[in-house]
Amino acid sequence: MARNISILIPVFNDSESLNTLLGELEKQLAVFEQHTFSILVVNDGSTEPIAIRPSSFFSIRLLHLQRNIGHQKALAVGLAYIKENISCDAVLVMDSDGEDRPEDAAVLLQAALKDNNRIIFAQRKSRQEGNRFRFFYRIYKLAFRVLTGKRIAFGNFMIIPRAQLDKAVFYSEIWNHLAGGMLKTGLSWTAMETHRGKRYAGDSKMNFHSLLMHGLGAIAVFMEVIASRLLVFSLTLIGLSLAAILVLVGIKTFTDNAIPGWTSTVVSAMLIVLLQSFLLSLFTIFLYLSSQSQRKFIPALHYRDYTGDTETIC
Repeated sequence: MARNISILIPVFNDSESLNTLLGELEKQLAVFEQHTFSILVVNDGSTEPIAIRPSSFFSIRLLHLQRNIGHQKALAVGLAYIKENISCDAVLVMDSDGEDRPEDAAVLLQAALKDNNRIIFAQRKSRQEGNRFRFFYRIYKLAFRVLTGKRIAFGNFMIIPRAQLDKAVFYSEIWNHLAGGMLKTGLSWTAMETHRGKRYAGDSKMNFHSLLMHGLGAIAVFMEVIASRLLVFSLTLIGLSLAAILVLVGIKTFTDNAIPGWTSTVVSAMLIVLLQSFLLSLFTIFLYLSSQSQRKFIPALHYRDYTGDTETIC
């Protein structure tokens, strides 16, 4: 059955890599003869001109954003734009720099043809980064697991069926982190192992600060889960501190086993832990209530706030 696939690619000051990617995609997707492919390139406020070579294989639209809003938000805007303006059966989301390999895009598409009801993520089986990145990436996955109770081992490289796309763009969470937001939607998904490719040109735009904010954005998607876990943790500390104080006071009052000076020192320490736990619980409650009172950005409704002109590349 012939299908229409839309490919979403964000770009920021990287025309060379983008054109290389489009050429490689054309080679890899040529085997899908019964399907048609369209490209939506989201220009995330580039300060350099984005020059795209025309293609006889793809229809290409270039959506300009009014300013740079960051990789994740550009993806959310692109998905909302596709939902409203482009007729397609599924959306393939990938980066322009070559780290999301075109051959893996073909693998994801092949899997989507067999299972068109679930989001399919590309899960990295191998990576090109150094030991430092891998170390902090393990810490990030551990922190995500501890704070949210969920596992995450994939990023933005994915294929989304149309039915899931129409639902996902109404979740504000994809505005901060696409992969985390997709998990938050509760939509059915699966993952396929892929390999991370090498950049086609230039250096990565992601520095340590950007990667840190990216990781925190994924964790923040589950703010209510984190808030509840922190609240339980702080209340547990308060309970343990009170129990320890009562035990120590009982030993001091009713027995002769107390070490001189030791009881008052430990009780003082427990009072400090109790006070800090109480303040942590208050901070957690007010932080969560504050986040709930803020206006949420719903991509499907508000994406036009950032969009500018749209070009058709012939």
